Amino acid sequence: MGKRSRGRSGAPTQPPRLPSSGRPASSGSALQPPELDAAVNDGAPPPPWAPLPLTEIAVGVGLLMAVGGFLTGGRTGTAILIVGLLLGSVAGFEQALREHRAGFRSHAAVLAGLPAAVLVGLLALVGAPGVVIPPAAVGLLIACYLPLRSDFSRRQADRDL
Repeated sequence: MGKRSRGRSGAPTQPPRLPSSGRPASSGSALQPPELDAAVNDGAPPPPWAPLPLTEIAVGVGLLMAVGGFLTGGRTGTAILIVGLLLGSVAGFEQALREHRAGFRSHAAVLAGLPAAVLVGLLALVGAPGVVIPPAAVGLLIACYLPLRSDFSRRQADRDL
């Protein structure tokens, strides 16, 4: 018996699981493949502006600005590039924060990276010696990561109840 034919008895051993809405999960449509349908309806917390895809719009505009700034070049292009990168980063950070706070997915390292990145920028701005910056950033990253991770574990346990 080959690997592919093992375990196929013709009838499923368990009935398909129903989502919390009580309806069977859709098998997708012509506009949305099944794997995207599952990714969209997998229980992620909806944003406060739920019908409007604001996060996706911000990422798209940020991407367009970053590409446009790169192609433009010069001081103006650099400014547009930086604003585009910041806009995309803020949108991604918002998504990560929302999912983390809901106990849906742990983004503790990403969320802890923001204060560490700000610290690196501030230390570089004030002219701190280069040897001080990496240990300070790693220390702040760890100091922020540990409480974020325990907060996520607690929220996930509350969510699973």
